[in-house]
Amino acid sequence: MFVLIIFLALLVFGARFSSPKTLGKIGERIVANKLDWLSGEYIVLNDVLLPAKYGTSQVDHIVVSPFGIFVIETKNYKGWIFGHENSEQWTQSLVGHKSFFGWTSRKYKMGNPIRQNIAHVRAVRNLLKDLGDFHIIPIVVFSNKASLNITTPNHIVVNWRNLRSVIKTFRVPCISAESVNCIVKVLRSSNIISNDARKAHASNANYAKNKNEMMIANNRCPKCGCNLVERNGKFGKFLGCSNYPRCRFTHNFTKIKLSKVDKTSK
Repeated sequence: MFVLIIFLALLVFGARFSSPKTLGKIGERIVANKLDWLSGEYIVLNDVLLPAKYGTSQVDHIVVSPFGIFVIETKNYKGWIFGHENSEQWTQSLVGHKSFFGWTSRKYKMGNPIRQNIAHVRAVRNLLKDLGDFHIIPIVVFSNKASLNITTPNHIVVNWRNLRSVIKTFRVPCISAESVNCIVKVLRSSNIISNDARKAHASNANYAKNKNEMMIANNRCPKCGCNLVERNGKFGKFLGCSNYPRCRFTHNFTKIKLSKVDKTSK
C-alpha cells in the first residue's frame, strides 16, 4: 500500500510538473536568468502585466537599453516547430517511439507567438506614447530543444542559446540615459501585481481563445466577422478571410470539434 501511495504521488507530481502552465513558468525563469547576464546597460523586467486598450497584456520579459526596448515572448516547447509569421497557428511535431512501422510522431497546434508578441508591443508602445516614439524590438524565444523550421523574414525568432547574442547585435544608441530611466519608471509603476487582476487576465485570455475557436468552427473570421473560404497555398489547403486583402486572417485547414459547452452556448 505504501508503495502504491508513493507511485500515485509521483504520478500527480509528474503531471503537475509537465503541465503547460508549469513548463511555461520554467521557461520564463530560464530566460530571466539568461537576461540577468546582460551588462549594466540593460534593465530587465520580468512577468509584467500592463494595461492595454482592451484589457491587459502580460509580457514575459522587457529589456530596456540605450539601443532599444526588447519585448520578449518565451515558449518552452521542444520538437520541430513549423510556421509562418502570417499564419494564425504554428505546428509542434514530436517524435514518439520506434515501432514496426518506423518512428511515430505527434502534432500539436499553437497560436502564432509572433502575433501574440505584437499585441504586447502595442501595449508597451501605447503606455510610453507620452514619453516618445521609441525603437521597440519584438523577439520570440524557444527552448534549446526546439528545432525551428519557420519563415519569419520580418521578425526575430531564436532559441534560448542565441537570445543574448541577438540582443547585442543592436548597438546603435537611440534612447538617452534619461529616457531609459523614465521608461523603466513608467513600466514598473504600470505593472499590475494584484493576484485577482492576474487571475482575471488568465480567465479573459482563455475566453478570447475559446471565442475565436467558436467563430472559426462556424466559418467566421474572428478578426472581422466575414466568412472564411477554402484556399490553396504553397503548403496545401487553408482557410482565409473572404475580406482579403483588407483582412489577412488565415487558419490551418483543420476542423475544430466543438465541446458540449460550446454547442450549448451558440
